[in-house]
Amino acid sequence: MKSDPTHPETVTARRLRALRSAAEPGPVLIMTHANPDPDSLAAGAALATLFERAWGIQSHLGYTGLVARAENKAVLNLLTPGWVPVEQLGNLEAYPALALVDAQPGAGNEALFPGSTARKPQIVIDHHLTVQANLEGVAYLDIRPDVGATVSIVYQHMEAAGVQPDVRLATAIFYGIQSDTQGLSRGGTALDQEIYFKLVSSIDREKLAQVEQAVWPREDFQAFNSGLEASKIFGEVVISYLGALHRPDFLAEMADMLIRLDNIRAALCMGYYAGVMYLSLRTVSSERDAGMLIQKTVSSIGKAGGHGTVAGGQVWLLDRDTTEVAAELQQRFLEVMEEKSSAEPLLPARS
Repeated sequence: MKSDPTHPETVTARRLRALRSAAEPGPVLIMTHANPDPDSLAAGAALATLFERAWGIQSHLGYTGLVARAENKAVLNLLTPGWVPVEQLGNLEAYPALALVDAQPGAGNEALFPGSTARKPQIVIDHHLTVQANLEGVAYLDIRPDVGATVSIVYQHMEAAGVQPDVRLATAIFYGIQSDTQGLSRGGTALDQEIYFKLVSSIDREKLAQVEQAVWPREDFQAFNSGLEASKIFGEVVISYLGALHRPDFLAEMADMLIRLDNIRAALCMGYYAGVMYLSLRTVSSERDAGMLIQKTVSSIGKAGGHGTVAGGQVWLLDRDTTEVAAELQQRFLEVMEEKSSAEPLLPARS
């Protein structure tokens, strides 16, 4: 890891010059994975701030998919309002440079240019494993699977360039680290910890509370109920197939709940939305990397990524029966987990 220039431990002046060169002359289009989360929203906003304040390079922030989870919507509206749906940015091909944060080209969830010819980014900053990614020809790479949050990597670049975030951005960075590492308890590293505690005295606590206590819509509670009723326990593995989803990122919330089940080492949630079967995986230990587990599960039929104890994937349905696809993925996952126990419903059948 130390000898790989795409996995640096520090951000040197030479690396800053390389990043600036890859971004110039601007404007830069900054994108992330579909259905962005707080880490990706904060990472993109931080990178845009670095470009503008360090080198006067303009950038635009564009996302694909939905920002629908209550906390994610609060981050977008209160802390990183510069993000807009890519459809509002006009001709995406006209941007001289493309930066991709918290995702990698070819990983399957980046949705770089919906409906148009795929284009390679000049800049990739991420903390996921590089399996299935296509990084050849990318001018600037900083990929560190050992770091808990991508925004920590971007903040390190800001600090090296002498750029300090304002209160709103500091709060976004703080919450990005907090949410991706569950308050440093899940995959947080010394870098994440250093930044987290460095920023704690600089954040807007009122806005942070608004994010953390964002209200949930009624359909979220209905989806939780359906997900629990659909959950099946296979020994030390719990799997829930929710069918049609009201929003694809709900699976992450469902998986976060199910992994807390007693005597469970892995929780897989599945559901479909707009022609895609989505998967969300949580494990209790990073000894068997969640990203590798889900990569093996969707191998040859879909794409996936993740790190540590968190991962997600997608399988394009292509008119296939959704129930059959879910059953195939369930069997694949049980084989990957070497789990041979029979199914047992999580909840008792209704009388």
